[in-house]
Amino acid sequence: MKKLNLILIILVAGTLHLQAKPAEEEAPDFMPKKGTSFEERFDDRLQQTPDSLARQELWFRDAKFGAFIHFGVYSTLEGEYKGRGNGFRYSEWIQISAQMSANEYHEVAATFNPVDFDADAWAKTFKDCGIQYVVITSKHHDGFALFDSAVSDYNIVDYTPFKRDIIKELSEACHKQGLMFGVYYSHAQDWDEPDAPYLNKRCKREVIHPDLPDDFEPDMDRYIMNKSLPQVEELVKNYDLDLIWFDTPVDMNMERAQLFSDMVRKYRPNCLINSRLIHRGKGVIVPEYLPLYDYVSIGDKEVPTRKLPLYVESPDSVSSSFGYKTKGKHYYHTPKEMIERFVHTVCAGGNALINNGPMGNGQLDPEAVRIYGIMGEWLNVNGESIYGTVRNPLDERPEWGDLSASKDGKTVYLHILEWPESGNVVLEGLPTVTAATYLVNGEVAEFVQAGDVLEINLPAEPLNEYDTVVKVNVANSIGE
Repeated sequence: MKKLNLILIILVAGTLHLQAKPAEEEAPDFMPKKGTSFEERFDDRLQQTPDSLARQELWFRDAKFGAFIHFGVYSTLEGEYKGRGNGFRYSEWIQISAQMSANEYHEVAATFNPVDFDADAWAKTFKDCGIQYVVITSKHHDGFALFDSAVSDYNIVDYTPFKRDIIKELSEACHKQGLMFGVYYSHAQDWDEPDAPYLNKRCKREVIHPDLPDDFEPDMDRYIMNKSLPQVEELVKNYDLDLIWFDTPVDMNMERAQLFSDMVRKYRPNCLINSRLIHRGKGVIVPEYLPLYDYVSIGDKEVPTRKLPLYVESPDSVSSSFGYKTKGKHYYHTPKEMIERFVHTVCAGGNALINNGPMGNGQLDPEAVRIYGIMGEWLNVNGESIYGTVRNPLDERPEWGDLSASKDGKTVYLHILEWPESGNVVLEGLPTVTAATYLVNGEVAEFVQAGDVLEINLPAEPLNEYDTVVKVNVANSIGE
């Protein structure tokens, strides 16, 4: 074991108050239960803090399209261990779905050897597909780190035959391609640490750690101080991070979350922090917590159904799992589904962080690359309707699709996702329209306008099978 190299952390006088929120209830297939509506979760009076807004505007609000990467020991199992666990949706939960002890999982971890991993190839693929930033799992709930950690030797450099720091290599490769780079870190939940709390009732200490004494009393603050917070310090101190993505904040409270937020700000003042530092994905947004983070991560694979008062990010995926899965129930979204989900997220006021799960050998999933590629081809033509835009300036989104707009409010983009049988689209609320063109070919779109009612006469068939975009110029700026 490496000797722990912990920097002394001076605690605020007194004991941390354990004002933790109850753990989330168990959900089938480890999918989040249906949460409250967006109206209930997001009070329209919520406002972004000035500091968070400034950090977002450095790059995040313009980026729109990120690649999420779930990669780790679980990638080699592909959703099943000795015939167990394949009925669950998320393959990265295999240790729990297959009820593996820590020793069993360690045996698999010791053989993890993604010899085909090529950071430069990954980064180039993402760049070519129109992706603007990348977020990879530096430590998922299984407790295994993809970086060289002095805090724990349960990491890819010390514990496996691979002996390379994937976070370092991918960070450098992404920045060479002009991509922003961030890491996912499971700060509260860690199945390898008996002191860490568990999100789900299936996560049983007696199964994962059968050798624990009967009188063992878990101490979350001991886990935070001995592993979680020191590893976050390693990440923000030793790696060039633009974003850190926390997850499953079971038993987190203001005091605990403040430690992590302060640690990130100490070393990287402009590094973005997501809301899952303290809010669950489908939780109600608490105004008092807003200074702790920079933007809201909504629920897994959740697409906004309305405009939201805070800037959000949807952690979506090309498939039903986040980790690579071939065994048991599993499906991929079609490119049309992914483009529609992407467009609706952007038009509601957010980014789409679309996940792929690389294979255990280190290669990107070919089907994920194919879907990314189709999205990239669509963006090559229609990118101006996505990158650097703002949300739908009208009160509602139309039945046939959605709207985005330029920052100056003088251009509105009509995303026609469902070709209307009527042969036209109608919009109310636009200022005087001066021009309308199809982005796919630059041709003029025929329109008439009476007052603030615009009607565009469409061709017989869609000009793009996924999303035909009409660029509409208006005489006067239209606000959000």
